[in-house]
Amino acid sequence: MTHYQPVMFPVELTVERSYLKDALRAILHTVLFHRVFANIKPRDMDILDLTIPIIDDPEVDKLVDEKIAAFVKVVDANPQSKGQIGIMFYEKRTKRAWFSSTSSEVCWEQWAITINVVTNINEKDKQRSIKNMEKALSSLFLSILRTVNERKDHIPPITTSDGNPFPYQIVIPTASDTWGSMFKRMLDTSASSSPII
Repeated sequence: MTHYQPVMFPVELTVERSYLKDALRAILHTVLFHRVFANIKPRDMDILDLTIPIIDDPEVDKLVDEKIAAFVKVVDANPQSKGQIGIMFYEKRTKRAWFSSTSSEVCWEQWAITINVVTNINEKDKQRSIKNMEKALSSLFLSILRTVNERKDHIPPITTSDGNPFPYQIVIPTASDTWGSMFKRMLDTSASSSPII
């Protein structure tokens, strides 16, 4: 059995605490908007002076909001004010034998997002931090757009006419996980035990 190695895209951003939820929502939605290959309805999302397209779907919004709430809990409990979240995309594969078939999900792409949270008490420092964050977000969105447009060779062929041909999962490492161990655990379980959209 050959072990398939998914393509990983690391993302890192420093965020002012008051914009943590909005920034994380924008990043998650940006990746999903460009990697969910289904018939989607777009809508705009504004963050600071930036406008980005996102998926207009209540299920996606609910999943993103749940993961953001879990992420905020992890960050609030972390004295370093740093958190990680990942998005994993899967391909459904069916292996046929003589009288049976088995299906599995194989991860083909991972987005490893690291967020450094800063809290400024001084208003001048807070405004400077927000201005830096806005520049960093703009650069990050352009980088994501460039990545999804240039890095396509690893995307599996679409072999179904179902709604979303590639299920995905948003994961947050536990306190004992590292990026490597979390993604290895997710790959080993092949996402069968976790909710996938």
